[in-house]
Amino acid sequence: MTERRDGSHGHEHDGEGDREHEDQAEIDRQWQQIVEGFGPIEPSGPALEPPTAERPDLASYFAETPAWGPRDYTVDDEDEGDFVPPDPPALATGRPAMVLSVVGLIGGPAALLLAALFWPGIPGVIVTVLIAAFVAGAVGLFLSLPRDQDRRDPWNDDGAQV
Repeated sequence: MTERRDGSHGHEHDGEGDREHEDQAEIDRQWQQIVEGFGPIEPSGPALEPPTAERPDLASYFAETPAWGPRDYTVDDEDEGDFVPPDPPALATGRPAMVLSVVGLIGGPAALLLAALFWPGIPGVIVTVLIAAFVAGAVGLFLSLPRDQDRRDPWNDDGAQV
């Protein structure tokens, strides 16, 4: 025996299927009454008149009017020649101090990570050098930030200052 939601005990199949069948039959009977109550459906409102010369039919209007839309767009087939991209700038065009700072900032931790993975017995001197390269790169980039003197340009005005 299983416990029902209402708290009573009973078997799974003691009339539930019959009750569902009776409920469905009642629903079908009520639906049929609703449908029969509608009767014939007739259009409401003014009667439609046949199209005249003054008031043409919409179908004839759209048949005579050319259609246009996004699919009616055509691309001109004029060839403007082959596109040749400009040559890219050289990779080593930065200031040497800035390039060394970036290499130290990124290369130091990357080399420490690779050394930890592939060289477990790395000497302490090399670890110290890699850490110093990281710190030197960070300090170099920090010192290359613009200062107030660099921004005191007649074309680079910050606006009104209080």
